[in-house]
Order: sequence, then structure tokens, then C-alpha cells
Amino acid sequence: MSAQKFEAFLAKLYVDEQARARFLADPLRQALNAGLTKDECAALEQIDLIGLELAASSFARKKASRPSRRAVWNLPRWLSKAYAKLAGQSLQRLGLRRRELVRD
Repeated sequence: MSAQKFEAFLAKLYVDEQARARFLADPLRQALNAGLTKDECAALEQIDLIGLELAASSFARKKASRPSRRAVWNLPRWLSKAYAKLAGQSLQRLGLRRRELVRD
């Protein structure tokens, strides 16, 4: 159970800028508040702070470069609209033709 808490705490440090700032100001207090064991708290006090910042920065850039989930979910509809426009048909008519093709 404690390993899960430890991993969740580290993940939060990587992605939450405010949590990371609080941790950098007082690592021991933040680790204890998260319910980590004394051994885990001691390990976190020895963490490579430059590496932590570099990893957090890298994750933030990676997250910013991904398309939003909404954009990904709308892709099939956008493709259907584009196809309908190219075929010179309405999306509704295209949908009917799809249903007709599935029945055959």
C-alpha cells in the first residue's frame, strides 16, 4: 500500500507545479503529509532536484504537444464530413448509404 502512495506522490510532483513548489520548500513535511513512511521521506530528501525539475518540464512539454482528447474523439466525425463534402453529399445521406452498405 505504501509503495502506491509513494508512486502517487512522485507522480504528483512531476505534474503539479504547486505541489512541487511546496515540496521544494519543505520536502519532509510534504512527504509526511502525504502519509509516506519515514524511510520513504528520507529517500525523498535525497532526490535529485535538478532531475525532478527537468523531468517535470519534459512531461509538461509532452502534454502540451498532444492534441486534446476532444479533438481526437471528433476525428471520425470530421472525416465523415470531409468525405461527404468531397462526395458532394450531405452527411445525413452519407449516413444512410453507410447503413445500406452494412445491411448488404
